[in-house]
Amino acid sequence: MILAIDALALALVVATAPAAFVWLDGSRPSPLVTAAPGSSNGSPSPGAPGGSGTPTQAPSPTAPPATPVPTATITYGDGTWALLPPMPRSLWGAAAAVLADGRVLVVGGSAGPSSTSALATVEVFDPASNSWAAAAPMLQARAYPAAATLADGSVLVVGGSRNGLPLDSAERYFPDTGTWVSAGTMSAPRTQATATVLLDGRVLVLGGGSQGSPGYASTNAAEIFDPATGTWTPTAPMSTARASHTATLLADGEVLVTGGASTYHGPRGTVTATAEIYDPKSATWHSAAKMSVARYHHMAALLPDGRVLVAGGWALTSNSDKSLASAAIYNPATNSWTATGSMATGRARGNIAALPDGRVLVVDGVDPAYHVMATTEIWDAASGRWRLAGRLGTAVMWPALAVLHDGRVLLAGGALDAGASHETAASEIFTPPAP
Repeated sequence: MILAIDALALALVVATAPAAFVWLDGSRPSPLVTAAPGSSNGSPSPGAPGGSGTPTQAPSPTAPPATPVPTATITYGDGTWALLPPMPRSLWGAAAAVLADGRVLVVGGSAGPSSTSALATVEVFDPASNSWAAAAPMLQARAYPAAATLADGSVLVVGGSRNGLPLDSAERYFPDTGTWVSAGTMSAPRTQATATVLLDGRVLVLGGGSQGSPGYASTNAAEIFDPATGTWTPTAPMSTARASHTATLLADGEVLVTGGASTYHGPRGTVTATAEIYDPKSATWHSAAKMSVARYHHMAALLPDGRVLVAGGWALTSNSDKSLASAAIYNPATNSWTATGSMATGRARGNIAALPDGRVLVVDGVDPAYHVMATTEIWDAASGRWRLAGRLGTAVMWPALAVLHDGRVLLAGGALDAGASHETAASEIFTPPAP
């Protein structure tokens, strides 16, 4: 499938086939959780904007506050993507989080083909004016971080990679003051990890790559961040070390984890078909039924009826594996998987979004020939089938993606080729067609 190397002192990419590689040193952006309005409960802590050295408090943002946007009814259109003004800079591998007032925070990413070009920059998209503005930079440059919006409206950003090494630090953005504060240190560095907001407001961080070159090993460690106390607490580890897996909050508050790989690049990794479920009430794991095929760099979304749709990905970590088009549904009530319609094209390292009306959208990624993708597909639960929707103006891999309050979907940045040798500042917005 793909071969990727990102080491502290290595700036060259080596691959056995043209375009058959992609940098894999960062965490997959976590599923977005739209925060409920609330006030900040933290105070600024020392931190060094964009790097190391003497800690300093982050400066005030230049992005003006936006007028709060109330939750809107779903906006339907013709199912096409419309171009927006570009972001201030080109990047890929950023994370996105929706703020309580409807704006979208795009954090970090990389301005080059590896995390040696990691960014601390933060951009804010305002859907009321269709405009971008810069906000205060993060305390730490992070390529491929994970981000989650908390119940009080603040945004937690964890891990990622810089200079080829996974990061163990976390930080928190308070929109009311426009400042970043330290959110402590995790028990292990993590890249390609997941961050899931639990029903009680805590955040479960799972797995990911915990070592850089030469091992690029994944971890099974899990830990929980408590926003009320600002502290990290280790919890029971997963049964399997995983990176590039998925973690989905179920309707009952448990978390389903699927797939992943034992190393996060190259032909040495083993991809798993196993799944397991975390119970935050007992802080324990129990096994779930296996998927019919091993997957990593795949996608997962919770459906309105409590089931989970899983699609795409790769089944091997060699650079000859083709992106999967197959999809399956996990039913927690029966602990079983059922095949559903396949996508029109295999897609790995793509983005997925659960639309407010219950349908599921997938977009961008890498196709079976290792070309980046511009296609969009929508899955409908009633038919169990996918249908093609509008094409992006620019084919990309690993952009930032966010579902707005009115159901439209924002896509920003991304790599223009599977090797991430070029990136874009383009942004687009998708208005879904009526069901």
